[in-house]
Amino acid sequence: MNLKQNINRIHGELSNNFDEVSVSEKSDIKRGNYIELSILEKNKNLKVIISKKDLEGDKFNWEYFANPLNESSDLIQRNSSVSLFIEDVKDIFNKNRFNSEYIESIK
Repeated sequence: MNLKQNINRIHGELSNNFDEVSVSEKSDIKRGNYIELSILEKNKNLKVIISKKDLEGDKFNWEYFANPLNESSDLIQRNSSVSLFIEDVKDIFNKNRFNSEYIESIK
């Protein structure tokens, strides 16, 4: 698969399973070119960063903000495949895999 197909597949699966999903292309010196996903489910938000280079294959590394309201919060490292990415996202939402500051703010 190529980058565009992988992004479209991930975006489609997320859109079918969550309330709101947005994809934006970004770039900075530290990360280079990357995709930022913002996924909203009920009152929770998940911000994901995936390097475009990593998304060219089936397996890729990605990160998400422990507190999506604070982009200086810790970044949690994950590894997924395109076909199982949706399950990893569901796991984060279902098990509240965010920092305690964020969990308190959404109660």
